Formats: sequence, structure tokens, C-alpha cells
Amino acid sequence: MRRTLVLAITLAAVQASAHVAPSIDDNNRYIKLTPLGDRVRLAYTVFFGEVPGAQTRPSIDANRDGAISEREAHDFGTKVAAEVAAALDVTVDRVQTKLAWAEVIVGMGSPSVKAGSFSVDMVAYLCLEMPVGRHTVQLRDRFRLLRPGETEVKIEDSPGVKIEHARVGTANDPGHSYRFVGPGGPLADDGVDLAFEATDKAPVTGPACSAVAVSPKRDLPTHLVVGSAALLGFILAAIVVLVRRRRR
Repeated sequence: MRRTLVLAITLAAVQASAHVAPSIDDNNRYIKLTPLGDRVRLAYTVFFGEVPGAQTRPSIDANRDGAISEREAHDFGTKVAAEVAAALDVTVDRVQTKLAWAEVIVGMGSPSVKAGSFSVDMVAYLCLEMPVGRHTVQLRDRFRLLRPGETEVKIEDSPGVKIEHARVGTANDPGHSYRFVGPGGPLADDGVDLAFEATDKAPVTGPACSAVAVSPKRDLPTHLVVGSAALLGFILAAIVVLVRRRRR
């Protein structure tokens, strides 16, 4: 029987969860991309199954009191979120983007170290330099789940946005929903390839996005460095001569 996963995705201060059962032996992930008028919302959930969740909980309980506090859960969620962010390769309109999570929420269910499954929900926003118009997003995910189970990837429709294509690897589902079992697979290799057009009716969600564009560091050509140094030296020499003449 196919295992299902629990899905908890947060937007602003609201948390919504799907009413399905957790996996028993595996850890699952759920990724959702929602293109909007000025950004793309990225929701990423790591869901620890009953057995691996029970095995992981004692390591989260830092003070060994038998209960996982909000601080301990937060610290663990922050660690997982950093690992996920480091494993994601995101390009927006052909510009590589450094990911910054706007929200990280850990859903422990029960605080007991003897309990089982729990989730880590993350939300980030990928800024569009120019609102409206055609945009592209490429996402590769090299995050390695321990005991990997199912991975689900979904591209969500939103008002005023037309999705041109949304592929994962070579798969091209008209419903923009993908599911596969095991390690990274097509998500790590070819990744998600999304192209969409946002109209002036597409929602604009408010404050500035959390993602930061990465500007490649470029060295100046040697002849420009030498030329600049020579010009600076000439200007300094001219200033010295001018000052001496005025003193005379």
C-alpha cells in the first residue's frame, strides 16, 4: 500500500496541514512553487516518519528532560532549514539567487521524546526583478534525506498567472504535480524548470522578498588595473605641482 505524507505549509502566520497519515519508516518532502505578480513563493516541508521521527527526537532534547521545548524545536528546525537552503540551487530569470527562509516552523505534535512523526515547514520568496511579464525559475534540490521516502513537487496556479511549462526533469505533467520515491532523482539532476507569465492582475503580496541575488565576483582585466593606477599617479603628481606653485 502506498504510503502518504502529512503536508504542512505556512503562509504569513497561518499554518495549514493536509489531513493524511504520516509515513511509518521513511522521511518525505513536499515542495510547492506558487508564482505571483512580484515573486514566487517557495514552500518546502521535510516530514519525518513515525520510526525515524522517534529516533531523531532524543537528539533534539538538548537538556535531556524528556520533553522537546519550543526553543529546542526551533534550534533543530533552524539547523534543518540551513542544510536545505545550502542544498538548493535556485535561478530566477537566469540570475542565481541566494535563498533566505522567511519562516521556519517545526510541527512536533507532541513534545515527548517518545513520540513519533513531526515536520519542519519552510517558506521563502523568490523576487522578480520586474513585476508582470514572462519569468523563469530553475530549482535543483540536492538535500539528502535520511531514509528517503516520497517526494512531491507541485506548481500551484494563482490568479493572473499563466504557467507556460512546469517540468521536473523530463516529466511534463499537465497538472503540474509530480511524485517520485527515493533519493533526489530528477529533482537533484535536472530539477524543476518553470516558465510563467504574470499579468497586471497577478497578486502582489506586499513587503520586500527575502531572497537575495548573488552577484558573481569579477576581477578587472590587468590592463585596466595598470591603466587606472597610472592615471591616479598622474593626477596626484599634478596636484603636487599645483600646490608647490601656489606656495611660491
